[in-house]
Amino acid sequence: MNVISEYNLHWTGIDTAKDLVTRPDYIKELSSLKNRREVITLQGIRRSGKSSLLKLFIRDLIRKGTPPENIFFLNLEDFRLGYEKSVETLEQWVQSYLQSMHPKGDKFILLDEVQEVPRFEKWVRTHYEIHPDFHIILTGSSSSLLSGEFATLLTGRHLSVKIYPFSFHEFLECHKSSIMAKVDNMSLEKVWLSDIFASFESILESYLYKGGFPETIQQVDDQKNIALLQQYLEDVLYRDIAFRYSIRRMDTLKKLALYLISNMANEINMSRIASLLGVTRKSLTELINYLKTVYLVFTTSNFSFSLNERLNTTKPKKVYCIDNGLFGALKQTETKDVGKRVENLVFLHLKTNWQEEVFYWKGKVKIDFVLGNGFPINVTAQDELEEREINGLLYYMTQFNQPRGLLISWNHFTQTEENERKILVLPLWLFLLKSRQEIAALLK
Repeated sequence: MNVISEYNLHWTGIDTAKDLVTRPDYIKELSSLKNRREVITLQGIRRSGKSSLLKLFIRDLIRKGTPPENIFFLNLEDFRLGYEKSVETLEQWVQSYLQSMHPKGDKFILLDEVQEVPRFEKWVRTHYEIHPDFHIILTGSSSSLLSGEFATLLTGRHLSVKIYPFSFHEFLECHKSSIMAKVDNMSLEKVWLSDIFASFESILESYLYKGGFPETIQQVDDQKNIALLQQYLEDVLYRDIAFRYSIRRMDTLKKLALYLISNMANEINMSRIASLLGVTRKSLTELINYLKTVYLVFTTSNFSFSLNERLNTTKPKKVYCIDNGLFGALKQTETKDVGKRVENLVFLHLKTNWQEEVFYWKGKVKIDFVLGNGFPINVTAQDELEEREINGLLYYMTQFNQPRGLLISWNHFTQTEENERKILVLPLWLFLLKSRQEIAALLK
């Protein structure tokens, strides 16, 4: 059996996704896009599950009636395909598939790690133009799929789907699918009134520390997980950044990544970091942008209703990490840093599930998160609420005339009102598991 046949076992009726954890939200999104003319790109940090998602999508296509022979899948990172890959060899592989399988109608061309083929952008553009029956889906390093050449050649011709490590919803589904089914089928208030949280609180604690990279989910050996996550970081830095952008001072890039991840949920001082690393502020900004491009870290700016104020680069930013597991694998301390881990989970959920641009606010009080419309969210890892948490939100809400606010705690659920301003105190687990619409309904 040749390499191409091995990647296309679905031609023989074999389900290559049978041992994979399903990710229905992503499959639903891909399914909704499958008949679009645009090229679909799956973007996200390395090892977030993009390759597995392609296999899950193949199964979904076949179950919904696409003939197996109309789907071509290839992982271009496989060394058995040769080290000197080119658009010519890629063309040969696709033509060989067409000639041997004789697919009729719409064809799905799924290319994994497409950056392994130099000038792949031209090949994609060519087939986009001459083959309207080709539905091309690509995965690759984020830097390659965001490159200037790719953007130029495929302007208006591609759609991006961002893939992240497992959310807590997916994590719980993986460990306790029966519980997740109950949570999904009950209203927010009924879930809270039940005793269901006691049955999976330990799973939330595990997610808080292990994170959601697919390969770490089933791994019970913490030391192996740490080694795996450290290797992920090395691969991202060397293969997705240093190689792509020809960075010579690898030690500086690595120190910066470690510094930012270790300071997750903190404000960062650009001048201080530049001094520590011995680089200019301009170079530091460039390196941080590379780390953001590959989805390793994210930053938030100080909130203002003025766009000019939001773009003010002199004010400190806060930094967050793609996954709590990386934080734990790199920062071995005596303290558990529960507050930082909870805050990072909330940030990731706001970004990925709520799909919000997130800010923070710092004045007389500190507000952990502010959405684009000014809505404030504070986070505490405690059950016993401190008065300063409520007072801080009320101060901000009064200053900016905001009628509603949200305080996320570990497992406290209540509402408080003062001068017609309402604050919902919500348990972290309900925030992570229930929809934005259900939460918003409680604030009306």
